[in-house]
Amino acid sequence: MTPIRVLEIINGFALGSRMGGAERFGVELAIHLDPEQIAPIVAGLWEWDPPVEAQWRTVLKQKGIETVVGPAKDDRAPLRNFVDAVRSIRAQVREPVDIIHSHCDFGDVAAYLLRRPLRVKVLVRTAHNELEWAKRPWRRWLLVYGLYPFVYDAELGVSTRVVEVLDRRPLARFLRRRGRVTYNAVDLGRFAQRTAADGAAIRHALGIPPGAPLIGTVGRLTAQKGYHILLQAAPLVLAQRPDAHFVIVGGGEQEAELKALAHQHGIEPRVHFPGARRDVEAIYPAMDIFVSASLWEGLPTVIMEAMASGVPVVATRVAGTVELVRHGETGLLVPPNDPTELAGALLKQLDQRKQALAMARAAYDWVDSRFSIQGVARGHERLYRELLHTR
Repeated sequence: MTPIRVLEIINGFALGSRMGGAERFGVELAIHLDPEQIAPIVAGLWEWDPPVEAQWRTVLKQKGIETVVGPAKDDRAPLRNFVDAVRSIRAQVREPVDIIHSHCDFGDVAAYLLRRPLRVKVLVRTAHNELEWAKRPWRRWLLVYGLYPFVYDAELGVSTRVVEVLDRRPLARFLRRRGRVTYNAVDLGRFAQRTAADGAAIRHALGIPPGAPLIGTVGRLTAQKGYHILLQAAPLVLAQRPDAHFVIVGGGEQEAELKALAHQHGIEPRVHFPGARRDVEAIYPAMDIFVSASLWEGLPTVIMEAMASGVPVVATRVAGTVELVRHGETGLLVPPNDPTELAGALLKQLDQRKQALAMARAAYDWVDSRFSIQGVARGHERLYRELLHTR
């Protein structure tokens, strides 16, 4: 049987540097697809961080997976930069592909433009967030609400909530097009190999005492992630646990603003910003609690990673997250945009360690049973075969 050629489109290969969970999932999915059934090609629309991207492309090449990447990201001329990216991918993918599967907003548009020149049989896109094109709502209405129900053969959502949003679109309802839930996933093996010694080394590097409570989070430093709420909650935690520290791992547009906010609240010595890291697997064991203060989400990979690392979780009650965190069973949930409730839950997890660790063990079992990359990859293989057969 000839393997199905699938072009997986992501924003770029700067995993752990400039990219988030959607890009990581696209790469992990390609790695874990059965090569006898699927021949994946991973396309990064832009070059963001060449040294990091070269490492990831080497990893994929060693596994027999072809990669292509577009031009350097240039925000000074975004339209021309996007057109150049599409042309570059077209030039590098020299043979037709059976399926294009997009994992990002710009990738959705690129997939549509590449369909004819690459003689694509099936177009698939995954909505990794319930609020697509968050900064460009007119594009959401034009593309997600207008064009995509007509041109995409399958639209996937990473959570039930995301699919509900897709199914409520008027044109999707008129055309009787329904989305499908296909969860994000993590490779549990990445985290099972880490030990307490990894966490101790991270603490030492950050200057955090071995016994000090450490509350941590990982992600892009953007407004969506609610880090400003976490920094408002931090003084409330420190008032009762003055020995606590916070670590915010990641880079992004709000880095300077968040550092200034920590200074404004007088907690700068207790809040650590190590920047974007490629070794997040080693950072989770350093944490006593993982916190997600997001204002909205799709299905947050970082919470899965924390659960896979055995770290107790506190998170906001937003779509996607509630499919991972069951309050009182696999973690604690609090209302979004509420620093007082957030601080209370963090203190509870610190004070009631036995219960917190019991929830962490239940969370690991929950992730293992439903969100492992191996099982999700098998589901995608079945989906690709089904779509091609139907087509």
